[in-house]
Amino acid sequence: MTLKQGRVFPIIITVILISIIIYLFATIKQPYVECSKTTTELGIQIVENLKVSLSSNNIEKMDLTKTIILPENYTKEENNYLDSIKFAIEESYEYLPKKVVQVTQNSDRVIAQVVVVDDDETLILNNIKFTNVEDLQIKINANTKAKDVVTLKIKDAYTEGEFMTHMRNNGYSCK
Repeated sequence: MTLKQGRVFPIIITVILISIIIYLFATIKQPYVECSKTTTELGIQIVENLKVSLSSNNIEKMDLTKTIILPENYTKEENNYLDSIKFAIEESYEYLPKKVVQVTQNSDRVIAQVVVVDDDETLILNNIKFTNVEDLQIKINANTKAKDVVTLKIKDAYTEGEFMTHMRNNGYSCK
């Protein structure tokens, strides 16, 4: 009888330790949310893909890819719209450190890749509008308090569900 009682205690301790290890592995996985939105104005497509990493219910990292795709009538060499759009995008992210923003240009699109990880850095989404009165013009709203833009900041408090709801309420689809 004494021998059996001596085996039960180590088995219980082993089961508890295995349970703790499984729990730690399950909670270590950092949740992330991917959201996207596509808008079209004057035949110009604006695609925003955002991946946000959350840690302890706070935004820890934001990875944004913003693509502006111009239709053929705006990509002719004499128009030079792509260069102007690239310049406007670069200037709109001037408030961020140079290392976090990369803007590239292809034959029919401008792509901005922005990775924000440092404290107190803000990212503004859904802030580009195009008009064509006499010529194509891009308007970038840099006002973080404007109603029609989405402003996110590192360390903003969101659970995964709250963040997805916030983004869906602003026209994004999330997974």
